[in-house]
Amino acid sequence: MQSKNTNTSFFYLAALTILLALGLALFLRSSAFIIQHVTVQGLTVIPENEILKLANGVQGQNLLLFDQEELKHKICLHPLVQDVQFKRMLPHTLVIQVIERTPVALVVVPKGVLEVDAQGTFLRRLESWPKTDHPVITGITLADTIGPGQNLSNPSLTAALSLLGQAPKELLGQIGELHVNEIQQMTLYLTSGVEVRLGQAKEWKEKLNALLQLISDKEYKSFQQGVRYIDFTAAKPVIGR
Repeated sequence: MQSKNTNTSFFYLAALTILLALGLALFLRSSAFIIQHVTVQGLTVIPENEILKLANGVQGQNLLLFDQEELKHKICLHPLVQDVQFKRMLPHTLVIQVIERTPVALVVVPKGVLEVDAQGTFLRRLESWPKTDHPVITGITLADTIGPGQNLSNPSLTAALSLLGQAPKELLGQIGELHVNEIQQMTLYLTSGVEVRLGQAKEWKEKLNALLQLISDKEYKSFQQGVRYIDFTAAKPVIGR
């Protein structure tokens, strides 16, 4: 008798569990969680309507069950988008959190100026100078067939971006131009007009920190207007007037 009661209890418990699971699944798929509103966060450069256009079609889908990977892939097709995350605000709002690619340098080409990020990704082609200034990289020849969002895959550009990535923030704002020659020797042109010959290397932190220390020194500032170049290719920096 006890065994029969146990089997009956187990049957009812199993049936109840199945019904609850079925009810929950139907509830989650119901119109209670349909996406009615889409908002975008994290934008400083990209117009919001460009992201909303890429996310077109997500409205009307289920907030809990929509295909996140597919939507992320679509939005990441934008050349200025580095990554995307989603946040659900129940019951009807989807928040798209965008991480933008950040330009760190400009490359002058025959038909304008290219913005590139730290990884060498071509972000935008500009017909005029941008409002936010960045160091200009010169001496590099790029194919004119590459499009926004693609990596430029140029060894000289990679070397130049590596140098800029190792520069102290206080020095970065004083770099007007970085010239790379055919054997990847680097020459800086400061916004003060001084030429800085750095030579060839892979690790730049020591030289760049020494440069910042030199141009920040009170004694240097007392005669900097007469300085034409600073040569860091020797054992000790040489100042030319």
